[in-house]
Amino acid sequence: MTTIEIKKQVIGKINQLTDNELLMDVYKLLNDSFVDSEIYRLSDNHKVAIDTAINQINKGDFLTSKQANKEIDEWLNK
Repeated sequence: MTTIEIKKQVIGKINQLTDNELLMDVYKLLNDSFVDSEIYRLSDNHKVAIDTAINQINKGDFLTSKQANKEIDEWLNK
């Protein structure tokens, strides 16, 4: 895929976004590639997701990469 094709696809996906929070994340990601001085601030949703993940890990409620890959293969009927 050429650079122009990639840009067109990215712009198309951005134009389809309706989630303002996700759009802000994309904006910050693109902006951060040009400016490294801004501190990234997590949204409340991101903080909740991180806390949830940490709690799951502490409880042992997670899969190893090997286990996850095995489940994916089973889902894909490989």
